[in-house]
Amino acid sequence: MKKQTILKSILLLLPILAVGLATTTDSVMVFDSVSGTMEYYSYFDPLPYGALQMITPLAAVLSGISGILAAVYLGKKSQKCLKGVSIVSMAAAIVAVVPILLSGDVKIVPNVGLPIFMLAEYCFAYYHQKKNEPKENQEKLSARRKH
Repeated sequence: MKKQTILKSILLLLPILAVGLATTTDSVMVFDSVSGTMEYYSYFDPLPYGALQMITPLAAVLSGISGILAAVYLGKKSQKCLKGVSIVSMAAAIVAVVPILLSGDVKIVPNVGLPIFMLAEYCFAYYHQKKNEPKENQEKLSARRKH
């Protein structure tokens, strides 16, 4: 396999892994102070208490949107889709990291895999974006010269 094919496959695989991780039943741990035990939930489960818990489904949805944009990019080779992948994956990484940073206050500990996958997705999208940027600039310059 070519290096580019592998990198593009990774661009699509990372959001799939992130959403898959978010759908598992033990992706968010919640400490129950009454019973003194840990309870496990999915990112999409609305049962854990705390307003901060509304952020975890948003992170999972943003990961899914990043995967859809990556699939469209692979099909159409549109640089706008690639820019969308990098923006949405960075937003997903930031949103997914917020409950981890604040977990001491509300006793909610999400899995760290989702922000790691989304940060890696951002890095791959940024790499593809910068690699294809000079070609677009050259095409624009040559189109201007013809007119």
